[in-house]
Amino acid sequence: MNGTSGIGLVAVAAALAATSGVMPGTEARPARHGPPRAAGVEVEMVNVDLHMTPHVTLRVRRLHGRFVPTGAGAPNLDDHGSYVVEVDGGEVALGEASLNALLNEHVFVGHDPPVEDLKITIQDGLLQQKGKLDKAIDIPFKTKGTVEATADGKIRVHARSIKSLGLPVKGLMKVLGIEMDDMLKVEAGHGVTVDDNDFIIDPAEVLPPPKLRGKITGVRIEGEEIVQTFGSGAAARLWPRAVSQNHIYWRGGTLRFGKLTMSGTDLELIDKDPRDPFDFSVAHYNDMLVAGYSKNLPRLGLRTYMPDYNDLKPGRSAGAPGT
Repeated sequence: MNGTSGIGLVAVAAALAATSGVMPGTEARPARHGPPRAAGVEVEMVNVDLHMTPHVTLRVRRLHGRFVPTGAGAPNLDDHGSYVVEVDGGEVALGEASLNALLNEHVFVGHDPPVEDLKITIQDGLLQQKGKLDKAIDIPFKTKGTVEATADGKIRVHARSIKSLGLPVKGLMKVLGIEMDDMLKVEAGHGVTVDDNDFIIDPAEVLPPPKLRGKITGVRIEGEEIVQTFGSGAAARLWPRAVSQNHIYWRGGTLRFGKLTMSGTDLELIDKDPRDPFDFSVAHYNDMLVAGYSKNLPRLGLRTYMPDYNDLKPGRSAGAPGT
């Protein structure tokens, strides 16, 4: 493979970063200064479609980790910058629609995006992408590539083939006088670097808060989804066990949401309709709370039964008439 094989694969690479959302390794961090941070809150998610943005959904098959505060206060569900989710183990997936949204809405944005009209599909175990390289003239391209995890827990995207105007890219670049660095200019902070013919993704840079962090140990294509494995892939279960098959469950530490602060957190969000995944919106969780109901437990915990976000009536929001 020659050094020109990366055209457009930066789009795929950045999109893949989204499934992890973003997620650097869990290696030891330097000592912090200033006010001490509140303790983290353990979290378990099983069979949850997690809306990170209006058009990007992470399909959490299983996950165990912690909500760790970024400042001196407790994690606050209404302030997505107040915490990061440190993932110990589990699996998450991202489908084609979310991949395309990430490419066009979060990665190739800014005053002069290098790639336009992107469309990504997953076929025959490969990532296939079409788009236009935004140069003096728009140059259409097609790519096919594979994905794998790096030794340090990032994502490598490797190009198997890339063509433009039906020709191998190297010859076309020579004719047009285009250099490799002209084609690979991506605004800083998007977590994509070039390693020879491959792209390396630091997944924490793509999605907006709340950030997810964890060591990626495996990446694979499964059907029309890209699946990422964290740790061993197994997700430890919290105790007492969650009562529902689709849920988000927090235990221990202090958690804030709305006007409430829960110490010694014991909160389980339960899917009222377990026949399909728990469709949950990070930004609109309160609308789901309003449409559901809660039960207090003898141990002072709380179980909240919620409808899927995609089942809420259009326009329904907290405080709206009839809610």
